[in-house]
Amino acid sequence: MKGVSLSILYYKTGKLFSGYTMPQNDKYYMMRSLEKALFVIETMATRSNWKLKTLNEVCSIPKGTLQRILRTLEELGYVRQIERGGAYTLTLKFHKLGKQIVSQSSIVSLLQPTLRSLRDKVNETVNLSILSDVDMVVVHQITSSHALQMDSIIGTSFPAYISASGKTFLAFLPEDDLRHFIKELRRSNSDINTDKINLIYKEIEAIRRIGIGMDFEELFQGIRCLAAPVFDDTGKIIATISSSVPTVRLDRALSKKLLQEIPSAAAEASRVFEAPEHSFSLDIDKIVELLVAP
Repeated sequence: MKGVSLSILYYKTGKLFSGYTMPQNDKYYMMRSLEKALFVIETMATRSNWKLKTLNEVCSIPKGTLQRILRTLEELGYVRQIERGGAYTLTLKFHKLGKQIVSQSSIVSLLQPTLRSLRDKVNETVNLSILSDVDMVVVHQITSSHALQMDSIIGTSFPAYISASGKTFLAFLPEDDLRHFIKELRRSNSDINTDKINLIYKEIEAIRRIGIGMDFEELFQGIRCLAAPVFDDTGKIIATISSSVPTVRLDRALSKKLLQEIPSAAAEASRVFEAPEHSFSLDIDKIVELLVAP
């Protein structure tokens, strides 16, 4: 059922998930109008804009009801009509809410001291990221004091398979989850061929050995990134800690410091969640030469 929200699934089937039907006494407390509005919102989030007719067909909600929902959301600032009689689109007010939720989440608050300490030690931008479908999402970031710095909006997403954070997260996924990721990646990106899949697996194997992932300007021109995994008490990966550095500033001394401090910060973060110890074999001097190579 991956990729299908619980509210959409319930609205379509009357079941929260396969094999489970909501007890009748629980259904009593369901607000049908709110349920329909949330269904419309989640449907609209799947593409940039919607003609009223198309949205009506997809949602299977009476046109009058759908128009009242859209008008209410428009009045509250969550939806806007691109032009009179034109398509509807969600506004960035949802993005603002998402940022507020993320900023209050337990993982961010728990790891804030670790992230700030890492930033202070390396004076480079530090990111906390999680996997969402085939993308990584930045849930927290602390920027460096340099004028030239990597600065992403919290909530920004980027392809997992070409980013240091994403490669690291994939390296420690359970095999079934990794296979599902590869399947979804191929489905969503027609450029992903067998050679690219093989390269992904090759990088994953290396990360499993050394405990750190890298990207060499694959994601952003002029930016190189290093990432390490954060695990929970079951040994499951739950996030990555990374640092994004302008290539022009990445000399041997800084590379060595990053290779020491990022895995150390990730290990400290994992201890916050009482994760079992992980041991890796990292040849720092060898990786330094890769990082500073043109």
